[in-house]
Amino acid sequence: MTEINFYVSKEQGLEHRLAVAYRLINLAMSRNLCVHIHTGSESLSKKVDDFLWRNEATSFIPHSIISTEDSSTDADKKNSKPDKISISHNFEPIENCDYLINMSIERPSFFSRFTKVAEILDTEDEIITAGRKRYSFYRDRGYTLGYHKL
Repeated sequence: MTEINFYVSKEQGLEHRLAVAYRLINLAMSRNLCVHIHTGSESLSKKVDDFLWRNEATSFIPHSIISTEDSSTDADKKNSKPDKISISHNFEPIENCDYLINMSIERPSFFSRFTKVAEILDTEDEIITAGRKRYSFYRDRGYTLGYHKL
């Protein structure tokens, strides 16, 4: 069964949630896990992408944005080697489902395909309220939950 951890930053704002995601991505990479970052919007996918590019000049996190609107054909996708880190707002992975990082305020319908899920929150009202609803959803269905106040 999927293990779900909530990470709550004491600071408000996207930059703080991105910093938490960055630390979790690095930890997952050290464990050789594939990571999918679900964002909920195309603009947030681009912000995550930008953050991963500019966060540290001395290291590079290979990643790609994936969208169901991509113009590449299914044959192209099968022949290309996917990055271990993917970012999307509308793509549901069916392979490499080690670790899901949810940056969206919605619960991804496909979360149970993953071994582990990280829900990243901050103290902003909309973010924390939506997070509490997801926590209740997971708890009521018997998922193993962790809560980490940062």
